[in-house]
Amino acid sequence: MNILLLSTADWDHPFWTNKQHVAVTLSNAGHKVIYIDSLGLRNFKIAARDKSRIVKRLQRIFSSPRFIKPGLWVVSPLVIPGIQKGFLKWANCLLLRLTLSYSYLKLGFRCNILWTYSPATVLYFNPSDFKKSIYHCVDDIAVQPNMPTYAIKELEKLTASKVDHLVVTTKKLKEKLEGLCPSLHIMPNVVEYKHFANPSESSKNKAIKLMKGIPKPIIGFVGAISKYKIDFELLLNAVDTHREYSFVLVGSIGEGDEDTDVSELKKRSNVFFLGPQSYQDLPGFMSCFDVGILPSRRNEYTEAMFPMKFFEYLAAGLPVTAVQIPSLIPYRSLVTLCPDNKSFSKGISTALKSKDNLNEKEKRLDLARINSYVDRTNRMIDLLEK
Repeated sequence: MNILLLSTADWDHPFWTNKQHVAVTLSNAGHKVIYIDSLGLRNFKIAARDKSRIVKRLQRIFSSPRFIKPGLWVVSPLVIPGIQKGFLKWANCLLLRLTLSYSYLKLGFRCNILWTYSPATVLYFNPSDFKKSIYHCVDDIAVQPNMPTYAIKELEKLTASKVDHLVVTTKKLKEKLEGLCPSLHIMPNVVEYKHFANPSESSKNKAIKLMKGIPKPIIGFVGAISKYKIDFELLLNAVDTHREYSFVLVGSIGEGDEDTDVSELKKRSNVFFLGPQSYQDLPGFMSCFDVGILPSRRNEYTEAMFPMKFFEYLAAGLPVTAVQIPSLIPYRSLVTLCPDNKSFSKGISTALKSKDNLNEKEKRLDLARINSYVDRTNRMIDLLEK
């Protein structure tokens, strides 16, 4: 199959999500994939991050299509970010079509399968123009901070109604989009098992170097350190309750939410921010943790979320303590789920006690092993081929 993958994340984003993993898995399976960098759902703001991203996009447009590996290329169209209307919408579509036409000409093939992650797909493409189409809805993007919520929700309904297949990661997302597409399936987020179960020596060495002097036990978090995702009050309560534990946070502060304030956490001597780390190095950091935590804030976004880090922690063999969000309830036998601040602090101690229980660890590894990108992507390919 020749697949056009419309992403909501740039290929070079330091934190890989479903989009990059699925693109690699598809190309490894022998398919040709053109990965389209994010076209931007938020309006452009005069902020350092946005300006930096625009500069990079201007540089990359001239290298499109960019070769990544056999069967996988990245296209970085120059478009005006945001949900545009009128002339700006027309200009964006024209720029995208020209970039794609050039890419098709240079690569010598056209894509006949649309594999999209964007709720606003219909702004740029008509799914019926493709032989088959699939919308992989992995998050409730519309309720993220600074999004044009109403516009995205309406566009998402239209996108879901026009694709051949709709795959969601949680029951909440299924309920939101039910009735729009006759082929609707729930497939939770998964993990690149071998990557996290067998960290490279270089990733372990880097982690050991950066974490030198941090006392054990280490309670670790990996991901976006953002106000709309993390319950900082809950996390502070755990930090203050367990002064004898070290809390290590790996990730970018304020990703997707500029109002994030971590000043109180930085005042604590047992909290350590290590900044964003590459996907290749994450297993090394997790190998130094004693417990993996998911201190999710309870809101409309996280109620529909399946945390990618859940199976990554399990693949690393870690016991997990998490806020009780709906998507994790089916796995409650292997994760310490906590409804409030007090139980979360207690849950960390409970999880820590199970760290060296080999039977429990094997169960965690077994669950992660059967939830792989290869298996889930093959199930999605089966939908398209049938």
